[in-house]
Amino acid sequence: MSPVFFSLGIFCSYSQGYEEDINVYKNVNQFEEVELFEKNEIRLNALDLIVQPALSIAYERLLSESNGYGVSLFVNFGDAEFTKQNFSITPYYRFYFLNRKDYGANGLFVEAFSSFSTVDFDEESSSNSNEFQFSMGVGLGKKWVNQNGLTFELFAGVGRYFINRETEDHNQPEAHGRFGISIGKRF
Repeated sequence: MSPVFFSLGIFCSYSQGYEEDINVYKNVNQFEEVELFEKNEIRLNALDLIVQPALSIAYERLLSESNGYGVSLFVNFGDAEFTKQNFSITPYYRFYFLNRKDYGANGLFVEAFSSFSTVDFDEESSSNSNEFQFSMGVGLGKKWVNQNGLTFELFAGVGRYFINRETEDHNQPEAHGRFGISIGKRF
């Protein structure tokens, strides 16, 4: 009888140890998932650097896995061939959909933005005819995040100008586009 009790005791102690290992492993993974979710992100819009001589950088603060807010700064160094904006500050708010919870705030997103910018509508005038403009708009995009916190983002949007100054010299557009291929880092 004692060999049966001995074998049963070893089996029970082995199965208890195995269950504890599984529980510890699950707890470790849950802790790592929380630590991988960084709250700050900075990005550079590579499309503006390639298509035109312009610099566009953005900062985003992530509130949760499904939303965040930020601001984008755009400075055009060229002759404004692709855009009429010379300088722009664009605050935005994003809602993320279909994202993985481990990296947080990635996947498809919809954003609402406003833009405070100086715009040059008069192409024929050699003088500097910058005008202040305010616009609001919406955008759609997709963001990917890897384990190291590097981000890649594609987005497009359209905004409508609210300050309308019709003159005989020029006719200003009522809307503007917002496009980008951005590379960034979370920290």
